[in-house]
Amino acid sequence: MSEITAKTIITKSKLPEVDYCFNPYIGCTHRCAYCYARFMSRFTGHTNEKWGTYLDWKINAPELLREEASRIKKKGGVVILGSVTDCYQPIESKLELTRKCLEVFLEYQIPISILTKSSLVERDFDLLSQLKYCEIGISLSILNKEQQKALEPGASSPMERIRVLKRAFDLGLNTYAFIGPIHPFLGETEKVIREVCPYVNFIMGEIPNLRCGNWKDFSQTLKELKINPVDYRKVAESDEFYKKADGLLKKLCEECSVEYRGTFKH
Repeated sequence: MSEITAKTIITKSKLPEVDYCFNPYIGCTHRCAYCYARFMSRFTGHTNEKWGTYLDWKINAPELLREEASRIKKKGGVVILGSVTDCYQPIESKLELTRKCLEVFLEYQIPISILTKSSLVERDFDLLSQLKYCEIGISLSILNKEQQKALEPGASSPMERIRVLKRAFDLGLNTYAFIGPIHPFLGETEKVIREVCPYVNFIMGEIPNLRCGNWKDFSQTLKELKINPVDYRKVAESDEFYKKADGLLKKLCEECSVEYRGTFKH
């Protein structure tokens, strides 16, 4: 783990719903077995390091953001915090790098969208509540503690994430749930949605992406969970599974009167 000096901090987004990406960290110590953001390793000089074991932080992120903020404000658009990392890494509790940058976003009133698996985001509700436009999203797909710890060992527990969603919703903040990846054979999608529906403004889903260098680690974790990797992949990459997942999310959102913004397929 080390600090680095970055050249830029805001990049154009290829993701739907947002226009720009903001990533103050490189790597992610949440160590999710299925995470496909590890493909970034070949661009960041970490090709020989195991995903989840390295983390760099852009020490000059707040200064860079201040330099770029007026341009982003003038052009308009939404910035997502954490597209290939989580802005609320465990070390964020010490560095407060994301919080310092939030102060800049707040000063310029730049619209932001946060996606995290960490309850640490709750620390910054005082700043987030002052933004004219802010979305707080929690990524969640499993409620079973044993399975979740195997798949997402460094992330906050499912119940902690749901608690954060509830508090944010109760405070009047815009909230959403990102149901992803939607796993075959783990079968908790409906339970997850029914848990989060009371506390979100909208829901999105995502099918597993198994083509970005994550399969070796992920398949081993599946074996530990007594799930056949070959069967998992065959189902996860089928059109039938996607249609079934998309249909289920749409149906449940309609039942709960929550906006459904679709399920992504890679």
